[in-house]
Amino acid sequence: MNTDYFAELGRLLAARGMPEREVSATVADLTGYLAESGSADAREEFGAPDVFADRLTQERTAEPPGAGAETWKWTADIYSDRLLLNQYGAEGWEVESIDFVGRFVCRRPDAAMRWEYRRETAHGVQEREALVAELEPDGWEPCGRWLHMTYLKRPAAASAGPAAELAATPARPGRHLFFSAKYRGLLAVFAISTALLAAGFGSGLVDPSRPGFCLGMLGAVPVGSLLGWYGVKRDIARGVESR
Repeated sequence: MNTDYFAELGRLLAARGMPEREVSATVADLTGYLAESGSADAREEFGAPDVFADRLTQERTAEPPGAGAETWKWTADIYSDRLLLNQYGAEGWEVESIDFVGRFVCRRPDAAMRWEYRRETAHGVQEREALVAELEPDGWEPCGRWLHMTYLKRPAAASAGPAAELAATPARPGRHLFFSAKYRGLLAVFAISTALLAAGFGSGLVDPSRPGFCLGMLGAVPVGSLLGWYGVKRDIARGVESR
């Protein structure tokens, strides 16, 4: 069923003028996203293919920022994204979307104002629509999503009033990648584990010829991956934050 969905989506994107190479890359990115999100139904996740194709092509052909507007793309892990979004939102950066590699696509016009952000969890189109409908009366609007996380923004004037105006704007950050201490720690654990395993192979302490070794590895790898993914999902649900 998903194969038919993506074939139809590719046809619709091409019919709307998207170049063939970009169509292939877009479909590949969406297929990978669906696999990572754990969703089994592309239609439930993305909506009707014709409506989704309209949205993708509209985003692609959107008018560029006005004269004098700054642009900036950056990414962060799940432990620091909200902290940084609100830090840079207070400096006038408005998130317009999240691209296919997970970067926040931001702009800041000359007459900038403060923005505030929040992140919510929603699975599928219906759940996201219900979430947006619930938060819209308080001025929140969606500005992007990644996996099952939906990001929302609103002008800080909704909560701070005139204090949301910016008299001056700091310089655009020189960085584009932000990893928190917790995320760097997880990367370090993974790197050390891999190095120890490689050292075990090199020294002979780990012997692939032993009976049951391959079977044990085949079991350990998916179990370890599932435990890691469960831990990340739990941290998202709990709203764990770290600089």
